[in-house]
Amino acid sequence: MDFLKKFPKRADLLGSYREERTCFPLKVNNHIHTPHSFSAFKSTEEAVKMAHNEDVSILGINDFYVTDGYGEFIELCLKYRIFPLLNIELIGISRKDQQAGIRINDPKNPGRTYISGKGLAFPSILTEHQQEKLNRIVEESNRQVAAMTEQLNRWLEFQQTGLSISVDEIRERQAGRLLRERHLAQALRLKLEETAGDDDSYYTLLEQVYGGKASEKERNDPAGTEEELRARLLKSGAPAFVPEDEKAFMKLEEITAFIKAAGGIPTYPMLLDGAGGGITEFENDREKLRKDLDAWGFRSVELIPLRNRMEVLKAYAEFFYEHGFTVFFGTEHNTSTMLPLTVSAWGNEALDDSLMEISFNGAAFQAAHQYLTVQDGPAYESMSRDEMETLGKAVLYHYFQTIQ
Repeated sequence: MDFLKKFPKRADLLGSYREERTCFPLKVNNHIHTPHSFSAFKSTEEAVKMAHNEDVSILGINDFYVTDGYGEFIELCLKYRIFPLLNIELIGISRKDQQAGIRINDPKNPGRTYISGKGLAFPSILTEHQQEKLNRIVEESNRQVAAMTEQLNRWLEFQQTGLSISVDEIRERQAGRLLRERHLAQALRLKLEETAGDDDSYYTLLEQVYGGKASEKERNDPAGTEEELRARLLKSGAPAFVPEDEKAFMKLEEITAFIKAAGGIPTYPMLLDGAGGGITEFENDREKLRKDLDAWGFRSVELIPLRNRMEVLKAYAEFFYEHGFTVFFGTEHNTSTMLPLTVSAWGNEALDDSLMEISFNGAAFQAAHQYLTVQDGPAYESMSRDEMETLGKAVLYHYFQTIQ
């Protein structure tokens, strides 16, 4: 974040900021995945350019396990006059909740917990040991996908489909350093598309891939087809399933410590009714959830509004903001479905003024954090949420006044 080194000192920045002259709040999307971890986008530039075209002024990269895309992302944001937010997503396990059958923010796997880190330092400040630990998780994910690819090829050969997939092919066409199950499903779908000609041939071949069972998805629904491929071929009980190793997950306390060591803000992503209607056992009581997150050391949460009904989104976002939490919003874009980058609730319902303000305040808080990390170091003197939001708005105001 070298551009932040050139910003004025805190007092001068605040002195030049005049809130009444600004056009805040700006449109924010603080959680997208890029091809570095799996994405709807073919390139990072496609994502940033799309944000520019939709007047999304503040954008956050949020890839699983890797920060490989940070440098390019910052350069592209500067090019398109967008303020960059630097994030990461990790997956942990709460053994206690797993044993008790309590779902946290994964709708199908008790105990499994997704955690975001917001505002990581760049260049990285991780120690060699910490970076090696993260690399081992990436290697374990890659090992699992390679094993699944072998299993899948055996199945495809047994079904006499004439199809096969290689890890090298996936790396060359779709993935960066990190391989995920979604890459394998996408690779198979693309192979089907390239091999089959007309629709009849396509559905016949897909039925053969499924061992004689017809597909329930339309050919023009790539994301739905990939989810079906995952469910029928790659998930537990399916012919190419390979279980995840314990080494693929950190404990929750390890994740929060890792994020702080990387200069970031540990943030809890809420699933809410994104599980298809029912809120998980961990999230269904707002007051208990607040106390549990306090006990875990979280003071920020994020939501993916497009998977939540407006009444649920507002109830949780406003409740947590009123109780002192910083709240972030994003869209993920971690399937093959290309949706708008403008954040909206379920059914494409636009955010109201209250939610737009909460979203922008969250982005301002993180902008202040990133600025202070660069200017004063990651151990900067802490301030109240209101002070951080004001400083962040001054950072954003200066950025958009001076960026060429």
